[in-house]
Amino acid sequence: MATRSAPKDEAIIESKMIVQEYERAVILRLGRILPGGGKGPGLFCILPCVDTIVKIDLRTATFNVPPQEVLTRDSVTVSVDAVVYSRVFNPVISVTNVKNTQYATQLLAQTTLRNILGTKSLQEILSDREAIAQNMQVQLDEGTGPWGVKVERVEVTDVRLPQSMQRSMAAEAEATREARAKVIAAEGEQRASRQLKEAADVIAASPIALQLRYLQTLTQIAAEKNSTIVFPVPIELLNLVVQEYERAVIFRLGRILQGGAKGPGLFFILPCLDSIVKVDLRTTTFNVPPQEILTRDSVTISVDAVVYSRVTDPTASVTKVNNVHSATQLLAQTTLRNILGTKTLQEILSDREAIAQNMQVQLDEGTGPWGVKVERVEITDVRLPQSMQRSMAAEAEATREARAKVIAAEGEQRASRQLKEAADVIATSPIALQLRYLQTLTQISAEKNSTIVFPIPGT
Repeated sequence: MATRSAPKDEAIIESKMIVQEYERAVILRLGRILPGGGKGPGLFCILPCVDTIVKIDLRTATFNVPPQEVLTRDSVTVSVDAVVYSRVFNPVISVTNVKNTQYATQLLAQTTLRNILGTKSLQEILSDREAIAQNMQVQLDEGTGPWGVKVERVEVTDVRLPQSMQRSMAAEAEATREARAKVIAAEGEQRASRQLKEAADVIAASPIALQLRYLQTLTQIAAEKNSTIVFPVPIELLNLVVQEYERAVIFRLGRILQGGAKGPGLFFILPCLDSIVKVDLRTTTFNVPPQEILTRDSVTISVDAVVYSRVTDPTASVTKVNNVHSATQLLAQTTLRNILGTKTLQEILSDREAIAQNMQVQLDEGTGPWGVKVERVEITDVRLPQSMQRSMAAEAEATREARAKVIAAEGEQRASRQLKEAADVIATSPIALQLRYLQTLTQISAEKNSTIVFPIPGT
């Protein structure tokens, strides 16, 4: 606090206030806002007992919309939550028009989410997440505009069905996959039988060739499967200098020093005037927690990932977002859900690299304004539930189970025909049947605790 002399021997008491680069101060003097709107950044004088100061943070703030139980247009109860990114663009309005902007925005986000999802069917919610999120962002932005708040982005985090609705949703898909597996196995057996017959015709011309095939089978069975291999790994000592991979963002009286972030090296600061925020420029790694996702073909899976990112603009990472690491992690979760929600299970299992690359591009676009570069994304694991969660509502369950029985019967019919054809082919050559026996023995020998007795042919 500083005191100075004024005319007529009057004492005017002033106090200093520092407003940071990412803040604005709304000053109310005797209840009226000072001309010029929000003040800052920099050093300002205020009059104690006369001025009331409200500091407003202009950085992007992130909050979770709690899970909302919503009844869809087709009478299905779902639980949906979301993430909202917002910032204050008019500090004066945010102080004078609403008591608590953050709390009001959160409540408006909950009601807006319920209103939008209540007009959608379950299929529309699962397939049009991006359109729903964009619609919610537009409506929220219209509602929060008079409060001086800009809603920049909305992401629908998760759509959870009740347990009673999940158990038969995968029945049709499961039956389809089982039938397809039987058909594939039968087709493989059919092709193998034809090739075994050709091999038998070739080997029948020389009895010694069959003995050589026996020896090959013995060699495969006797192979050691518990070998230990030691690889020499060179170890290098890395001498690290802390200042080399850091940058310092220095606020002097609330303003960032010219030249942006400083470092590496030695710098002088002024106590009580400078505020320092250190930013690590090294690549950081974080795990995206396992996400329960319903695929496009109605299969519930759990997927997690690893994201590699680094800060490329230290100043933006400090002034544009409140917590750059937390915001990046939340954005990674919602991006993973949005991408995988549009894929089938087969696409997820076979196109991991393409999905990871697509996720990296979308994440990089979202984190670019925060001064963050997403270098790489890896899909860690795709886990199916222990059971395919078998039942849904009464009418849907009966329909899908009936369809599943028809599909299973058709698959059994096709498999039986192909197995019969394979048997007819292999029956024309006894040696082909012996080769099939040898293949079976080779498969059995994969178990380490198997004991196999071989008949030795007489000479």
